[in-house]
Amino acid sequence: MFTIGLIEPQIPPNTGNIARLCAATKTKLEIVGKIGFELTDRYLKRAGLDYWQYVNWEYFPDVETYISGLPKDRIYLLTTKVGTSYTSVEFKDGDYLLFGSETKGINESYLNRFQDRCYTIPMANNGVRSLNLSSSVAIVLYEALRQNNWKTF
Repeated sequence: MFTIGLIEPQIPPNTGNIARLCAATKTKLEIVGKIGFELTDRYLKRAGLDYWQYVNWEYFPDVETYISGLPKDRIYLLTTKVGTSYTSVEFKDGDYLLFGSETKGINESYLNRFQDRCYTIPMANNGVRSLNLSSSVAIVLYEALRQNNWKTF
C-alpha cells in the first residue's frame, strides 16, 4: 500500500478530494502538521462526500516527528523547486508520497535535507506556479499504482 502524506494542507476541498482518491485506491492518507481547517470542517466532509468511512487515515500534529519517523529510502517529496520528474522514480509498494501545502509547498529545510528524494511534475510553466494539490496527488499516485500493476487494489 502506498501512503500519501499531506504536510500542512490549507484548503479543505483539496484534502477531501484526496481522501476520496485514497478511498478509491486503498491508499493510506496521513495529514501532518498545522492545517488550515478543522478535520470536521463541512467543506472537507463535502469534498470527501460519504467516503470518509472508507479512508484509512491518520493525523500527525508535528511535521518533524512525522518525517523523522519515516524510512528515508521510501519517501518522495513532490515540489515545484526541482527539475527531476516523478516519472524517473521506480515506485514500490510501501512508499510514502509527500506533498506540501497549497500556499507554501514543503518547507525548504526538508527539501534540502532530502534533496535526493525530491521530484516534480513537469509543466510548460506558462505563468502557472503549480498544479492543484489534489490533481498533483492523483497524477503521482496513479503512476505509482501503474508501475506496480495496480497490486495495492
